[in-house]
Amino acid sequence: MLRLEFNATLGRQLRLDDLETLGISSQTLAEEAIRAGRKEEAIALVDYFYQEMRIMHDILITWLEDIMRYILARRGVPADQTQLLSSELLQTWRAYDFGVGLREKCKQAIWNSQTEANTVNMMIANQAIDLLDRMRLQFKFPHDVLVAWVQDLLTYVAKTWGEEAVLDSILETHQNIWGDRYRRWDEMTPHEKIALTVEGMRGGHFSGERRRGDITIIDQGDRYKMVMDLCGSGGVLRRGDPETGRGPHPIGEHGTNHTPYLWTWQKTGIHWYCSHCCIAMEWLPGRKRGRPLRPLDHVLDPQAPCTWYVYKDEAATRAYHYPRSGLEIPGDAPDTGEDWAKEYPGGSS
Repeated sequence: MLRLEFNATLGRQLRLDDLETLGISSQTLAEEAIRAGRKEEAIALVDYFYQEMRIMHDILITWLEDIMRYILARRGVPADQTQLLSSELLQTWRAYDFGVGLREKCKQAIWNSQTEANTVNMMIANQAIDLLDRMRLQFKFPHDVLVAWVQDLLTYVAKTWGEEAVLDSILETHQNIWGDRYRRWDEMTPHEKIALTVEGMRGGHFSGERRRGDITIIDQGDRYKMVMDLCGSGGVLRRGDPETGRGPHPIGEHGTNHTPYLWTWQKTGIHWYCSHCCIAMEWLPGRKRGRPLRPLDHVLDPQAPCTWYVYKDEAATRAYHYPRSGLEIPGDAPDTGEDWAKEYPGGSS
């Protein structure tokens, strides 16, 4: 059941649905509400869907700005100029009103579609639905370009200063992105944690074959398992976009790591964009907290789904999550037989 409400921990709206609906695109739920004439609910979902997309858009812009600042500093630009220049280079991407006009036109059409109590003008309702999809596309197309831009800039960093410079660059931007987004993590309930996690990959990154934000969530007792087939950021970068037929983003010789690191799950062939998942969710929090924040099963096969886990009690994080990023396994970590060196392709079970 849909539960879109103000969350005091985050200080903003958050979908806290039951697991049965939490992984359904906010766009899809808005469409259902439009067709059923539930206009207040539909408008609330339109606004929230816009918020989901805008949050991730701003995160990607912040990341790009920080990478550019890193590059400028490494190129010898004076420190008092690096922030100014990187900010100016990204200013248009921050200021451009992606989706705003379409959001307002969609909301107006929703109001106009209900001519009287329980009666919906389906022609106008369909116009609202079309405007909603156009709003998604106005964010989705630049989103995919921005993800590829991050990949290409990190490739430049690796090619110019060596692979470990990618880690340095991501550590410099960590607080601005993941540190800020998850700063209240320890104050959140397990359900709030999975809701926030799903939000980022649902409307934020347009996961799923339809690129609307469709995600499978499974309660495994000790943890929530979140399956994206496909992941809308790194997955699309590696597999291509099923909605448009666009192929994988070309990466070149330096687009993946050639040396295994603890911050690449001790693997080679990791796209630089995807390396942030290990760094921000496993390698770095493991060194600060003694355990991963939100571990995942990265799979080298781009056709495999991407699977993340949110533990209900993080002290009970399973043992196999620790060694792949070089963490010592706590003595009380449950060992349920998983092999840390094996790739777990995910799925719906």
